[in-house]
Order: sequence, then C-alpha cells, then structure tokens
Amino acid sequence: MPTDAPGEHAPAPPAGQTSPIISASRGQILITGTGFLPNCPVTVRITYSGEDIVDYLTYITDADGFLSAALPAAAITTGTGHSITVTDHRRDLAGDRGLLWSNTVIVAPTGR
Repeated sequence: MPTDAPGEHAPAPPAGQTSPIISASRGQILITGTGFLPNCPVTVRITYSGEDIVDYLTYITDADGFLSAALPAAAITTGTGHSITVTDHRRDLAGDRGLLWSNTVIVAPTGR
C-alpha cells in the first residue's frame, strides 16, 4: 500500500485556481511544469502500470513556480509504463489524498 507523500500540507488554493501542469520528454525523463508555489518542495509520484508500486521523489520549484526535474534512471527502467503526477502539497478536498495534483503524464516503457 503506498504511503502518503511526505511533508505538511500547504494552504488550500484560492478559488478559481487551476492545477499545475507538467509534461515529460523521452530519453532521460525530464518533468517540467508550471503553476506550482514558488521556491517550494514538490513531490513527484511515479506509479508503475500493472504493478502495485508507487515511488515518491522530492524536488524544489524555482522562484517563479517552475519545475524542472530529471528523473533518475532507476525510477524508469521497468518494462511497464509509468504515470507521473506532481503536487506542491496545496489542499484540494476533491483531490487524491486531499491534495491538489498536476495533470497525469503517461510515459511508455524505455526502448519501445
């Protein structure tokens, strides 16, 4: 069973605020995103398709709330696909585990 993402919850987002947006590039998986809290720790959640495995990695956004995170090769070497999403720990009662998460990016297995 996956554990809760580490860290304390940030304040709830203001009304009308949208979720952060991320994207991924192939090869070395590089997650980039905007709309996060500035200079804030974020948690990247990697879920492995078809497996009961979830990894959490922590990165820090820049002063503009931009995220650029190169995932370690060990996090993406399995033969399954990966679902990746990111949170800066703002509350969202409708969100998974009560957090505001970015969009989910699906990354195909390496070498396919």
